[in-house]
Amino acid sequence: MPLFDIKKKPAKKEENLYTNIFDKQDKKKEDDDSKVLSGVFAKEDKSSKENILGSVPELEKNLIGSFDPRARNLKIVKIVLGSLVGALLLAVTFFYSELNPKFDLLSSVRGPNTIQQLNNIKNSVITTQTSINQKNYLLMSYYLQKLSYLSDGYAKIRKSTSNLKTKKTVQDDIILTYENALTKWKEPIVAGTIPENTFKVQLKNVFRNEINQLKKETRSPSVNAEIKNYTTALHLIENNKLGTIFQYNTSDIKNDLPRDDTKLFALTQTVLANLKNDFSVISDLKLKRIQWSIIIKEIERVTKNIDTLYNTGFFDELGGIKYSNFDFDAETNRIILTGHAKRDDGTTFTLIVNLIDALEDSSLFKDVDNRTYPKSGSEKTGYTSPFRIELSLEDNYAIT
Repeated sequence: MPLFDIKKKPAKKEENLYTNIFDKQDKKKEDDDSKVLSGVFAKEDKSSKENILGSVPELEKNLIGSFDPRARNLKIVKIVLGSLVGALLLAVTFFYSELNPKFDLLSSVRGPNTIQQLNNIKNSVITTQTSINQKNYLLMSYYLQKLSYLSDGYAKIRKSTSNLKTKKTVQDDIILTYENALTKWKEPIVAGTIPENTFKVQLKNVFRNEINQLKKETRSPSVNAEIKNYTTALHLIENNKLGTIFQYNTSDIKNDLPRDDTKLFALTQTVLANLKNDFSVISDLKLKRIQWSIIIKEIERVTKNIDTLYNTGFFDELGGIKYSNFDFDAETNRIILTGHAKRDDGTTFTLIVNLIDALEDSSLFKDVDNRTYPKSGSEKTGYTSPFRIELSLEDNYAIT
């Protein structure tokens, strides 16, 4: 049998008077101790949450807060950021007021802003340079018109040897006039970095305005002359071939002149070909028109080489060549010679063929063609054959 029976409940302790007294006292003591400890801990917790010295005075709080690093840094950031924003606004306002050409809010107080001042300077430069260009182009127009006049006259006396002194005077005058025009052409038309087209447009407008104002005035010879001068100057601005005129070097022309006047004559022809004025138009018409006196003289010279009795009045008795008409076909630019060839021995066709060959050999004619008809007549009256010869002028007949 075991010493202890675990299933068996322990025997109830016997109680007595003293036992109950001490048990109650011990229990009461434990309760009191528990209450004391709880009160102590409660006071400790409460004291830990309370400031021993009490609440901080308001002045002291402000002093302490002013030395708070985080608050100080935040204020510095706010001040710097506000300064940057203010400076940015001031900069934007300043640049807008200075660089906007339409901003004139304060112009009555401080005058025009920077961009307006720059535009005023630019406009002043354009106006001043345009005034200089106007004078240069009017002078260049005058010199080129004079050069056209001299060139037209020089073409007439170029081959002449009758008056060499006059010829030399005209040559010197042409060279001097050309040098003066060349000097004006070399004058700069621009100023600064402003585009050239700006000055050309401005100069054209000035000339057009001058022409329009002159046209409103009473047409007198002096007014008409001014209109022509301004019109010629305006054409010079629009003339893209002026460089062709001014390609000649005057020193080369002078060096070439003692031997021949090839360069000088080339200059005069270039001037007449590239300018549009009264003298160049007249000269152009002269070059393009048919110079009948030269043509007839050449036909007579060639005919006399074939027929020594030509135009002597013996055609009816002795025969030969007789022209009945000279004509010019404007559509084909061909000269038409009609007439008769007469021989008492029947060689009229041979006479016509010889005339055709002589015309073809001439430096003035080309593409000679003949349409002949059967001859008629007898040994007693002679044989006569009509002819109709067509020929063209050489391309350089006017210069020849």
